[in-house]
Amino acid sequence: MNAVPESAAAPRQAGSPLRGSVVVLGAGLVGLACAHALQRDGYDVTVIDRGEPGKGASFGNAAHIATASIIPQSTPGILRQTIRLLRDPQGPLIVRSGYVLRHLPWFARFIAQGTGERAHVGTLAMAAMMAQAWDAWRPVLADIGGEDLARQSGALHIFGSAAALRAAEAAYALRRSLGVACETLELEQARAMEPALTKHVGGAVWIPSMGYVTDTLALARRLAGRIEARGGRILRAEATGIDARGVQTKEGRLPADRVVLAAGAWSHRLARGLGVDIPLVAERGYHVMLAPGSSPLRTPVLMVERKVAATPMAAGLRMASVAEFTTADARADHARAAPVFRGLERFVQGLDAKPVSEWVGPRPSVPDSRPILGQAPGAPHVLLAYGHGHLGLSLAALTGSVIADVASGRDPRIDMRAVAPLWNSRLR
Repeated sequence: MNAVPESAAAPRQAGSPLRGSVVVLGAGLVGLACAHALQRDGYDVTVIDRGEPGKGASFGNAAHIATASIIPQSTPGILRQTIRLLRDPQGPLIVRSGYVLRHLPWFARFIAQGTGERAHVGTLAMAAMMAQAWDAWRPVLADIGGEDLARQSGALHIFGSAAALRAAEAAYALRRSLGVACETLELEQARAMEPALTKHVGGAVWIPSMGYVTDTLALARRLAGRIEARGGRILRAEATGIDARGVQTKEGRLPADRVVLAAGAWSHRLARGLGVDIPLVAERGYHVMLAPGSSPLRTPVLMVERKVAATPMAAGLRMASVAEFTTADARADHARAAPVFRGLERFVQGLDAKPVSEWVGPRPSVPDSRPILGQAPGAPHVLLAYGHGHLGLSLAALTGSVIADVASGRDPRIDMRAVAPLWNSRLR
């Protein structure tokens, strides 16, 4: 990657049938997928990020293509659930009091989203998008030579008791009603499917449409490499402002016909410069990596009650969890996160191995759990593509397709009313 020269514009190839120039802010999987789709559509693309491609939140997520994650985070009873989680000093929810006070509008809107009607509307919207996740990824993977990096393997949701599974049955019934296959297994079936499960597992649900990425960083690098091979640029720079005709960075200005804001948890600050004040917080996640061979696990598993995802990846076994509400760049608190990952060997063999690495990164979370996609109000040449929360990997390719459709004047394959950036002073 190169530094941004003063007043540099993305290079155009003489005689090429380009639609115009686009600067994409953010070299995570969402930003790279947007750049890839726009470039294939005929745009001259430059991607800028203050870090390396794929090294932010895209690097450390659970790596699941989470087709079953269609229910918003805020549902009826969310306040009671939140209080219960906060009472556990070693649980997966960590809320820094000062951060809450600074972001009270976000937390108020998050709680307000937890009505039956709003949760239902959000579930319908997410189900429609998640149903297209694999169809959107497959042509992208084929184009970048990345078919080896993603597997539609199915995944297991496991519970510590039959009672816990029964308590969750309504959520699985809702998923089934919206087209997400969810098969409740007998325990013998579950252990035959995944021998790493122990006798302490009390319930299991098989979701065949789910899958995972074996190496999230390699996926980002292949996307970036393909963009550069086609004449695009990946530049190392920090954006300080955006407008309808370009991006200002600390190193200079990048003029462009269009701008795509896909900077994850840092998007809010830049969007506010356009008058777009959509509540967004940094909800940080943690992971620990176990060495290859530490566990015989061969299928992605979500330990539902413990809120830990375990994924067998190329570099070892990843355990991902925690929702920590604090500033995106705050010092990592691995000691506080560590208890969340302890004791899991009770359910899956080998998860008591000593971690070989640890990670923390910020998810860009909005109150209704739906990504923000489309034209910025009052600035139609700026396209917004952020707020994916836990689902950036799952929805990255679909987001790229949607942004390219909007830029080129085509009808996107989703209902844009469900993701339109219309917040400012009211609930979506």
